[in-house]
Amino acid sequence: MQDIVIIGGGLVGLCAALAMRHPQRQVTVIEAGNLEQAPSDGLNSRSIALSTSSVQIFRALGVWSRIEAKAAPIRHIHVSSRGRWGSTRLNARDYHLDALGYVIENSVLIRCLLEAVTDCDNIELRQNAGFESIRQEATVNIGYRYDEQTPTVEARLALIADGAQSRARAALGIGHQIVDYGQSVVISNVEVSRPKHDTAYERFTPEGPLAMLPLGDRRYACVWTLSPQKAALACAQDDVEFGAALQDYFGFRLGLVERVGKRFSMPILRTRADALQCGRCLLIGNAANALHPVAGQSFNLSLRDIACLYELLNEESLAELNDAAIAALAKQYEAQRVSEQNQVIRYGDGLVTLFSNQLPLFDHLRAAGLGLLDLVPALKAQAAFSGMGMTFGGNRLLRGHL
Repeated sequence: MQDIVIIGGGLVGLCAALAMRHPQRQVTVIEAGNLEQAPSDGLNSRSIALSTSSVQIFRALGVWSRIEAKAAPIRHIHVSSRGRWGSTRLNARDYHLDALGYVIENSVLIRCLLEAVTDCDNIELRQNAGFESIRQEATVNIGYRYDEQTPTVEARLALIADGAQSRARAALGIGHQIVDYGQSVVISNVEVSRPKHDTAYERFTPEGPLAMLPLGDRRYACVWTLSPQKAALACAQDDVEFGAALQDYFGFRLGLVERVGKRFSMPILRTRADALQCGRCLLIGNAANALHPVAGQSFNLSLRDIACLYELLNEESLAELNDAAIAALAKQYEAQRVSEQNQVIRYGDGLVTLFSNQLPLFDHLRAAGLGLLDLVPALKAQAAFSGMGMTFGGNRLLRGHL
């Protein structure tokens, strides 16, 4: 009998395992893939932005020193609108911080978390184990596929962390809503001639936002929102054509775009589960909410799901929690997370509406809004702390300690 089983062993699942570990608990992670094979390929690697709230959580989990050594800090953020005068600049030193956030390659972060999980005697990671079934009675019984067999594992509590298209969520009968923004995101890494190692850029265009995030050396991660047709064209272009198009949209703040990596494109959808709990099963991460990338909040919001659950479980012995206690905990988790998730969704959708609308009136509103934000410290601070994930209340993990 396991205390907690986590379905999905990606970034969110591994972080949840580290947060849920306790000397009196046994935690099992079921992951369909092989995490040791996560590729790291220079210009072709995928990356992720970590907010200040996420840094605090990693610090509390005791893994930040591993991550920090391999992450690129963001100390300055420059926000602008293409073809308009308004802009806003955020600086970490204005808020007495070393950095506003960090950027790290997904594969590098996975390896850091894997090392930490491997060091924990009470966390078991079962890889190449594809989810098959889930059944709830007095406990949760989870079936998975491994080496042409279908073993089961029994647990007192299950966390569902297998992504936006969660099979476990569907098996529980929890529906989900999908918002199609009619946009696609193109992701690529580039090398530039005049890097500003600790500066990130968010440039809003009529098609959608274009983010340039520092990866260290001369590399930047490009996250470019376009119409589906233009995204397909960008992926079909050769390196020279894509570099020229990016240069035209972004400008020369980083000098010349000298090299580009492979392009990846995917439609932008916001997925939201109809419920965050069912019996002894709780949804976390993208299985609960998958967001528009405009504010870079999806993974950071997922970590705050974990921080909330950590606070609710506290030092509880799951063996002592009956069905009624588990049900009360699950409802409390859902109530607390829905409140913040609604705020983050409204924030992201508001940015999409304001900065992806091509009506002439919105051009003037964008310029005026960015200019006003830069001139009013209180508004700028609110925007900065929202982006850092530090405006949603606190708990022990968000304060950086267990």
